[in-house]
Amino acid sequence: MPLSNFQFWSPPEDPERPVLPYTSAFTVTITEHVAPRPFGLPSVYPLIEPPYDTSDEHLKTLTLTRLIVTCPPIEGDAIAKKPPATAILKIDGPIAVKDGRGPQLVVCTITLQDGDSKPFQATAKIFDPLYYSFENENAPHRPVATTLKADSDYSIEAAAYDHLQKRGQTGAFAPEYYGSWTFTLPIRHRGAQYERQIRLVLLEYIDGVCMRDLCYQKSLPPGFTEEHRLDVLANILDGAARMDHSGINQRDLVPRNIMLKLEPEAEEAGRPRVVQRAVLIDYNISVVYHLSPEEWKCREATKLPVNPMDLFWNMSLDDFGHWVPEGWQGNGRAQQKWLMGRFRGPNAFAYAPVSRELKLDDP
Repeated sequence: MPLSNFQFWSPPEDPERPVLPYTSAFTVTITEHVAPRPFGLPSVYPLIEPPYDTSDEHLKTLTLTRLIVTCPPIEGDAIAKKPPATAILKIDGPIAVKDGRGPQLVVCTITLQDGDSKPFQATAKIFDPLYYSFENENAPHRPVATTLKADSDYSIEAAAYDHLQKRGQTGAFAPEYYGSWTFTLPIRHRGAQYERQIRLVLLEYIDGVCMRDLCYQKSLPPGFTEEHRLDVLANILDGAARMDHSGINQRDLVPRNIMLKLEPEAEEAGRPRVVQRAVLIDYNISVVYHLSPEEWKCREATKLPVNPMDLFWNMSLDDFGHWVPEGWQGNGRAQQKWLMGRFRGPNAFAYAPVSRELKLDDP
């Protein structure tokens, strides 16, 4: 197409679209829901043909409100237990809430409607297509089928957390998982009232600090010695290896996706708080091996987890910034020597034998 004929598309005016509702004190009844089988992640999970038109030509004729009203969420094939549980969700505050950001993250109080359970605090990840970006950020002339994108995100995260829970991996390196849910909100369109369904997952609320916020501080808090930081890093790599052994790869092991839960405030004055637990979050591009295409399934099963040396020998940890020694930046050999010191010798007995000859990078 000649450049002179090229036109960028932008979403039309949409006065019917409600203001983003996920603010403090928002309260709604949620119902347990069985998510669809994971889909929509190229090279990992298959694309699907939804029961509605997602062509650019058609989407460009719609407002986002019209898309949401005419294209309800996709249902899964599995049958939910009867009757599904219900609960009251009340938002306590935002974690990451913004129109157009995709999934909305809030901290909330959950009260199960079983008459016995006490309220508990959780993180809700809400997949509301009305507040995904209708405009493709990577190709501004193209719209996004936000209904399909939200369903895909929900299916992938629910599959990941469900797998982790079944394999005993939640509550440590992965957050506790409280299930997949749905709720309804009203919306008016062309003079008529509709009820629309919104999906979400409930997770453990980690009262801590994002590792990314510390990795780029030259002056770290007291107690965050190099020895302590590398102990935490070793636990992170061990956690990733154990997840891999359980049959899942989160595929985005970077500081922004790691929450650090600190020890409680010490009674004695001057004692520094250090990391009690590292938690890997955000499974929106993860792969559960047994649910994925054949190329992901061709993995040799081992009795023990793969040694982190095998997994991370050639992977740069430069993203961890000031968390790792300054001498590691651009120096794979220094990182490899640390891996050897940490995961070789007696420590290697916790893992499967190293599967290949590991050679140090040139000095």
